[in-house]
Amino acid sequence: MISAEDFVGALKCRGFTFFTGVPCSFFQAAINRVMDDAELRYTIVPNEGAALSVASGAYLGGSRPVVLIQNSGFGNLINPLTSLNMIYRFPVLLFLSGRGYGVPDEPQHEVMGKQMSAILDALKIPYEEMGFEMQLYCDSLDRACQWMDRNKFPYAFIVRKGTLTPYVGHRATSNHFPLKRIEAIKLIASVLKGSDFIVSTTGKPSRELFSVFDRRENFYMQGSMGHAAAFGLGLALSQPNKKMVILDGDGALLMHLGILSSIGHYHPENLYHIVLDNESYETTGNQDTTSSSTDLEAMARASGYQMAKSVASGEELKAVLQRMLNHKGPAFLRVKINRLPTPDIPRITSKYTSQQIADQFRASLVDNTS
Repeated sequence: MISAEDFVGALKCRGFTFFTGVPCSFFQAAINRVMDDAELRYTIVPNEGAALSVASGAYLGGSRPVVLIQNSGFGNLINPLTSLNMIYRFPVLLFLSGRGYGVPDEPQHEVMGKQMSAILDALKIPYEEMGFEMQLYCDSLDRACQWMDRNKFPYAFIVRKGTLTPYVGHRATSNHFPLKRIEAIKLIASVLKGSDFIVSTTGKPSRELFSVFDRRENFYMQGSMGHAAAFGLGLALSQPNKKMVILDGDGALLMHLGILSSIGHYHPENLYHIVLDNESYETTGNQDTTSSSTDLEAMARASGYQMAKSVASGEELKAVLQRMLNHKGPAFLRVKINRLPTPDIPRITSKYTSQQIADQFRASLVDNTS
């Protein structure tokens, strides 16, 4: 295993000072170490394609950039990789976490994990597996730097779980909102009717919903981060007589904000969009998002939502949600929550396969005539 200090230090001494990406738990230690170094920059971005584009601009501006992402988000990165970096010859160094790469993992990582090598080969992106020993890592970095300097082309490392040791120096930003996410979910559940359907975003929101309010009218998204709202829009448009509640997160929504415009444009009266906002990627290591400086309610209103509110207490949440559900949508509710974790939350795969989630949700749509 390699310490975060050594991992980042080896990059720094080779001139890499600009870091960006979308957090993955595999890289939690590395990101925190970068944030603790005043000579390095970590830039928060909404999705993997933006990370590569920001890094490419930094390269053209004179920096030597690194992109750290989860391999399940590699699909978001392919567009700028093939139509920006590979044609303009911007040599960005990529680190891809090996979720499902030769090892069992959650279902959302299976396809990309198994096909990661084949995809990189098809794109003709040179890559190697990062070693677990410091000397092997340094030798690999030297090869990557020489190749990028010579060919002006991206180079990738696939990083397996446990390659980096934990790092405790960085202290994440905290907030002081009274509600925990699981408490907010319980309150939301207490207001909903049995005939109201829920689409919950990937990670802890779905797992916590599963732990306190499991039912077949819930669609638990596993993976496809940032697409819960688009998925919910499709459901709302195809089932206009059924209420569709989207349980989203700030990091997930920020990933593909343009869906607000689509929802406002098509104006489904049965869509209710709730964003649980703790200003962080709490599921993958508690790194900050940029939601603290973004007026999401104003964006929803400007996009055409019928109503857009923000709440920060349990009393407000119940009162506003009850009022909102009694009016026509689309409606938007931002619930400010803290980052306090809930321990021992079960994984949805402990009870359901992905196919079972889809099948029982589909059956509930057919059976529920209200």
